[in-house]
Amino acid sequence: MTSQLASGDLISDRYASALYDLASEKKLVDPVLSDLSLLKKLLKENKDLNLVIKSPLVSSQDKLSILDKLLLKINANKLTSTFLKVLEKNKRFSNLASIISQFININSQKRGDVLADVTSADKLNDEQKTNITNQLKNILGDKLSLNFDVDKNIIGGLIVKVGSKMIDTSLINKINKLKIAIKGA
Repeated sequence: MTSQLASGDLISDRYASALYDLASEKKLVDPVLSDLSLLKKLLKENKDLNLVIKSPLVSSQDKLSILDKLLLKINANKLTSTFLKVLEKNKRFSNLASIISQFININSQKRGDVLADVTSADKLNDEQKTNITNQLKNILGDKLSLNFDVDKNIIGGLIVKVGSKMIDTSLINKINKLKIAIKGA
């Protein structure tokens, strides 16, 4: 299982790096980033689309056809369309979300941005997001990009990930620590 995860990350990293290098060479990083960010948003918001893209039962050609229609609607860059054709040819659509995330990470690193993922049990309102953003900017600097996520399994609190560092104030983490302490007593 671990080797599959590592190879999936490696594949995503290679495709994202190749796309970034090509987009950078052609001075198309921002348009491609915009297209991919919109695709990521569509995949996240539309569960059916996400299932179709990940499904092994749907042919790569059909997936490409669906994504081509979406790209046409958003007037996407030709490089983005060509990249999706490469994914179709190599049957890598199951890695699409991961490739997009990796492309965004590479772009942020090249620009000197600090990426942080904030996971909460419930959807945060704008005021809460602003407070968290301001506090993290005080610690990490102004070039900070935050991704907010919701995971009901953490019960309460927050998990903040910056690179390889993680601050876990979730209730589930505290409960697990108590369980370990009780077993040890």
